[in-house]
Amino acid sequence: MNHRVFLSAIVLAPALLYGCHSSATDSADAAPTAAYVREGKLLVVAEKSELRHYLTIAEIRQQTVQTPLEAPAILEADPAKVANILPPLSGRISALYVHLGDAVKKDQPLFTIDSADLAQARSDLQHAQIGLTLTRKALARQQDLLEHHIAALKDVEQAQSDFDSAQSEYERASAVFRTLGISLQSTESPRQLTVRSPVSGRVSALSAVAGTFANDNTAALMTISDVSTIWFTAGVQEKDLSFVSVGEEVSAKVQSYAGETFTGKVAFVADQLDADTRAIKVRIAYDNKDARLKPGMFAKVTFAGEPHQAITVPTTALIQVEANTLVYVEVQPWKFEPRIVAVGPRSGDSNEILSGLKAGERVVIKQGVLLND
Repeated sequence: MNHRVFLSAIVLAPALLYGCHSSATDSADAAPTAAYVREGKLLVVAEKSELRHYLTIAEIRQQTVQTPLEAPAILEADPAKVANILPPLSGRISALYVHLGDAVKKDQPLFTIDSADLAQARSDLQHAQIGLTLTRKALARQQDLLEHHIAALKDVEQAQSDFDSAQSEYERASAVFRTLGISLQSTESPRQLTVRSPVSGRVSALSAVAGTFANDNTAALMTISDVSTIWFTAGVQEKDLSFVSVGEEVSAKVQSYAGETFTGKVAFVADQLDADTRAIKVRIAYDNKDARLKPGMFAKVTFAGEPHQAITVPTTALIQVEANTLVYVEVQPWKFEPRIVAVGPRSGDSNEILSGLKAGERVVIKQGVLLND
C-alpha cells in the first residue's frame, strides 16, 4: 500500500510543477504596462501604454484673434440732456402744469411760483428805470447849458456821474430778470413767475406739489430727461481696459428684451478708476428714439476687441495644478514636458497663451489630466 502511494506521488510531481510554472508565466504576461515613466522632468509614455489611445496631441499655431469682453452695465439718460429744475426764487407753487411721466417740449410751462422776492425785484427795476430816465434828462440839460456857456463844467461832470450810477443800478436790477429768463417788457403779475422747460423730454422725477412752498434753491422740484439717446454705462475692470477703445462697436443685451441685441459705439472712457471696485466707467451711446430703453435697466455689454496675433490652445489642454496652469508639451515622440503657461482671455473653446509656448510646438489637447499625478 505504501509503495503504491509513493509511486503515485512520483508520477504526479512533474505535472504539479509544470502547472505552477505555467500559472506564474501567465501572470507575468498579464502584468499591466505602466501608464508612463519619468525621465527627469519628462514623462515618457511607453509603446504599449494604454495612454496612447487616450491622449490627443496637436501642433499649436499663431493666428489672428479677436477676443470679446463682457461687462455688466446700467442704462442712463444722456447727462447732457437731463435738466434738474430748481426753484429760481423762494415762494409758493401756485400752479403745477405737468405730472410724473409726462412728455414735455422745450419752453413748455412747468409750474408757476408766487414770490415776494420777485415783487421786490420788479420794484427795484422800476425805481432804476425812473432814476435812469431822470439822470439822462439832467445830463442832457447840463450839456446844453454848457454849450451856451451858462452851466459850469463841474455841473456837467456831476450830472454825468449821476447818470453813470443810475445806469449801473438799472443794469443790476435788469440782470435779475435776464437770469430768470423774464422779458423786461413782461406783463405778467409782479409776483408770479412761470418756469418753463429748458429741454424736451419726460418728467422723470417730481417733488413739486401745488400749494406748497419752495424755499430751498438747491433742491430740484422735478427732473426733465431726454432719453432719445441712452447710455449703456459699463464697469470695465482695470485688467481688461486694454480691450476697450473709443469708437469701438459694442453689442448689448438687456434683461427686459430677452433674445434681442442692441448695438452702439463707445463714446467715452473715464479717466479715473473707482478706488473701491478697481473698475472704470465706459459709456456706449445708443439711438433710443422709440424710447424702449429706460434709465435704470440692467444690461450686459460685449466689446468685440481689437484683432491681434496670438497663440491659442483649446481650453481642454489647460491643467490647473494648485496656483499654476500648465500644458504638456511633446518635446520628443511620446515624451512630454509639463510647462507652466500664462493664460489670457477665453474666446469660444480656446484660450490665448500670453507666455510659455511658441508657435509650432505640439501639446496634449485632450486628456492631459491623465499625465498629472
